[in-house]
Amino acid sequence: KYGIPQSNPFVKESKGETLPEIYASGVRNPQRLFWDSKTRRMFVSDIGQNIVEEISPVTSGANLGWNDWEGSFAFSGGTISTDKPRADRSLTYPVVEYGHTDPLLQKSSAIIGGAVYRHDTVKQLKDLMIFGDNPSGEIFYVSADKLTDGGQDAIRRVMFDQNGESKTLLQLIQEKNVKQGKPAAPRADLRFGYGPNGQLFILNKHDGTIRLIVPGGSR
Repeated sequence: KYGIPQSNPFVKESKGETLPEIYASGVRNPQRLFWDSKTRRMFVSDIGQNIVEEISPVTSGANLGWNDWEGSFAFSGGTISTDKPRADRSLTYPVVEYGHTDPLLQKSSAIIGGAVYRHDTVKQLKDLMIFGDNPSGEIFYVSADKLTDGGQDAIRRVMFDQNGESKTLLQLIQEKNVKQGKPAAPRADLRFGYGPNGQLFILNKHDGTIRLIVPGGSR
């Protein structure tokens, strides 16, 4: 049966101006929610409008800023101001963000979460937050135990080993398309999925293949 938890932040909102179903606000195009099994924190990857892609923590009653803010920056008229980042202390800001102009990306960008990997099955990924960029098919990671709270830190790539050659997911998809006798897909449109015993899967919309991530050096 449908119900609303009594612990939701707006259940007892006396003015009746906020739907009691709402848990948090200020997102633009969330894709998607995921959790850290160690800390029990919830995160959302939120697609920006023009400039910034972000992953933010989600807590009860949090305001993530849209559409006055895009990521850590004040947003107005389709652009951002970098003068006073994170100036409104009442908002919840990203732990990960990147700009659309990064040369690794395509003309359009769209962040997609994600997984916080707390298993030993793929040791290279242990204690990492893993996420991707939908059009380019790039997969990235940051340390799940050293998430930034303002400022900048490195976002690193996950590459796939194919017969000793490093390739992106989009390259793998395009090569599979050629073997299928189909035009090479211009974008990846990826998703992440968990299986039992620390299995991590990468899905996409273009080559009919579900890929299981395995430790480096395995075949």
